[in-house]
Amino acid sequence: MTRVALAGCGAMGEIVARTVYPALGGLTAAIDPDPARAGAVAELTGARPFTSLAEARREAGIEAVDVRVPHHLHAAVVLEALRSGCHVLVEKPFATTLSDAHAMVAAADDAGLVLAVAENYPHLRAVRDARAALAAGRIGDVVALRSTRAYQVGGVWVRDGWRHGGGPSGGILLDQGTHQVSLLRCLGGPVAAVAAAGDADTVALTLRMASGVTAQSVLTWSAPGPAAQAEATVLGTGGRLGVVVDYDADEGGCHVWTPARSEHTGKENYYDSHRRMVEDWLGAIRTGAEPVVPGREGLADLAVVLAAAESLERGGGFVEIP
Repeated sequence: MTRVALAGCGAMGEIVARTVYPALGGLTAAIDPDPARAGAVAELTGARPFTSLAEARREAGIEAVDVRVPHHLHAAVVLEALRSGCHVLVEKPFATTLSDAHAMVAAADDAGLVLAVAENYPHLRAVRDARAALAAGRIGDVVALRSTRAYQVGGVWVRDGWRHGGGPSGGILLDQGTHQVSLLRCLGGPVAAVAAAGDADTVALTLRMASGVTAQSVLTWSAPGPAAQAEATVLGTGGRLGVVVDYDADEGGCHVWTPARSEHTGKENYYDSHRRMVEDWLGAIRTGAEPVVPGREGLADLAVVLAAAESLERGGGFVEIP
């Protein structure tokens, strides 16, 4: 069994340690510069606590690192892990700059190590069902896409103060925009250009897909009341398709409507997608296969989000994706 360390024992690290790893053989090490946080996750999982990767490598023989630190720290931790010979799974957003993202991909390629992105949306059954329906032409030709991602400040992901108001987090755009870009790319293909309007906590995107189709997305930290994590709709000449990402399995899933029929598939426990994501990474380490979301896919999502940030800084207008 691969000896895995969890690097970063904050909110996301604790949730993954509690909901994912018990079914996958557990963790070997829990790493955090705060000994109390490392100790808490270690106690939860039976792992050994450490305050540095070097210490965990030396004393526990770590082979792979699941990186769940705040995203402005991703590049430093990922590069340290890769250069020490460890395979890496890193939370989205992949990085905060394209130069860091390219360096991470290059380091993994040079070392022959698996670098995967902890972007769970492609692993959702709802997304897989939606892609299958689109590939089968169930709703005809796609004419437009739209999506929403809404959270309430103080909720499960928004309780961390570092996420609010821009700064290291990059605001809602960098923090959660990569989720929506990943979802829209899964459903609509590559993005050619993007325009943005809004601020650090609420932003609206217009994406020009490479296919020529237009997609729109709204993201916010400021949505009190019960709401799905994310929703996306694909409009076609013969029907429409909706993906709902929700902690409530009965509410989430893939909804396909045509004049002839409607159906609701892909309902599941939300954290099952996180388990499949980690299983996919560990399987890639064992077999040498490419993970579902390799580093270069995280780089592609990041490129769209950073282009949107550039559009915001310019006061709007389309920015081509490099």
